[in-house]
Amino acid sequence: MSHAHARLLADLLRPGAYPPPAPSQVELVTTHISWVFLTDREAWKLKRPVRLAFLDYTTPERRRHFCEEEVRLNRRLAPDVYRGVAPVRLGPSGHTFRDEGQVVDHAVRMRRLAPETSAEARLAAGTLGHDDLGAVATRLAGLYATAVAAPAYGALEVVRRNAAENFEETRPARGHLVPAATFDAVEAWQLGFLAAHPARFTARVAQGRIREGHGDLRLEHVHFEGGPPSIIDCIEFSERFRMGDAAADAGFLAMELDARERPDLAASFLARFARESNDYDLYGVIDFYLSYRAWVRAKVAALLAGDPSTPPDKAARKVAEARRLFALAERYGRPPPGPTARLLLAVGGLIGTGKTALAEGLGQALGLPVVEADRTRKWLAGVAPTDRAPARAYEPAFSARTFEELFRRAAVVLESGRGVILDATFRGRDLRRRARDLAHRHGCRFLFIETTLDEARLRERLRRRALAPAVSDATEALLPRMRAEFEPVLELSPAEHLVVRTSEPVADLVAAVRRVLGV
Repeated sequence: MSHAHARLLADLLRPGAYPPPAPSQVELVTTHISWVFLTDREAWKLKRPVRLAFLDYTTPERRRHFCEEEVRLNRRLAPDVYRGVAPVRLGPSGHTFRDEGQVVDHAVRMRRLAPETSAEARLAAGTLGHDDLGAVATRLAGLYATAVAAPAYGALEVVRRNAAENFEETRPARGHLVPAATFDAVEAWQLGFLAAHPARFTARVAQGRIREGHGDLRLEHVHFEGGPPSIIDCIEFSERFRMGDAAADAGFLAMELDARERPDLAASFLARFARESNDYDLYGVIDFYLSYRAWVRAKVAALLAGDPSTPPDKAARKVAEARRLFALAERYGRPPPGPTARLLLAVGGLIGTGKTALAEGLGQALGLPVVEADRTRKWLAGVAPTDRAPARAYEPAFSARTFEELFRRAAVVLESGRGVILDATFRGRDLRRRARDLAHRHGCRFLFIETTLDEARLRERLRRRALAPAVSDATEALLPRMRAEFEPVLELSPAEHLVVRTSEPVADLVAAVRRVLGV
């Protein structure tokens, strides 16, 4: 470190260098690309004047530019955290953030977040839940819906080049931090997956799923303070690392949860993200991106472990982390394990009988995505989930199109080796047969769960639903017609048909279904 940089750090560690009211103390946190000064209520982040393979902060102009980019990009997901870009001035009393002296550099000024509010801390404390991750999924889906499209970064040759580069950069670790057999297996699987499924990646581009995302969705970057979660530290220094498939971003967070032995939370998060973004096609590429992200994180850990400036105790932890993540990358190349991996549940019944509540409860408990007919219909009609669909959306031809898409989405999930839950009335025998046939084509166990409810409670639920916006447009007035059109379940064997009364709490119903399934 130069004398000038040592003086800069010493000056900014003085409480008097900050705008009034002066903080009681200042703490410095150093990373390989930043100096972060933590005061009582704020964080002031300077870019270190370094040039690495993936970034260049060597001039004051570049550092100011990337400070501005960091604020611009991170305000998308944490608008009240990023306060702006602050000039660093040099005056008679040294370097300061006060309004005195000549501007010599710039810093990102942030509201300081309490460490205990991070998803990482909550996971360690056992308080990170499915609803928390559902809120993250909703926030991310909103980002990708409006983010800048970046189709070039999703081209198959670009994805292949990124994957191949990862293996070249980690080849020195082969036979050392990562067993040669693991290295070779993951390299063959990732590159083989791209070669075997080019149409899936081409479709992702055509669907508009390649966006300017976050790029570094680690658990430590997600914070819960009440209200929507804040997600910080988006990659600002490289478009290449930030632009990509939304599935790659979502897969990063899911991989982090898997790495901490919480596959239930990982599966729940992906399922909720698929629902909120209407993107069940992500299941066609997600295992590749999960493996890719695990390998990237293993690579970073391996590089830090081998850096001479890394303290020995930290280097040892990074060695263990790298080995664990290399092994995780290999695991994603195998079919998902567990009894729910080969399962198709169809939850149906009259309107108002609690199909969706039960389907969602089962999805969360079993870690399975839920594909809903109501949401699918409204997506096809181009309206928001809680907006009323136009009359044409309920015409026979449109309903047929809705179920074609419902079954297509389910097939994508099943082809990934995972189970799936379908949520629809399934009042016709032909639709129930189609669901059963889909399960059998994929070698899955099938169960149709028919929800029932007594007349008084059924009508009460439908009346309550009419008082507020809802995903379902069905009203009490439709009940006689729906009842008349519901065909008795005669086409399924007793082992394929389960009737449940939804007057019981959802948790009890979920437990009862699980007992029947033996999962």
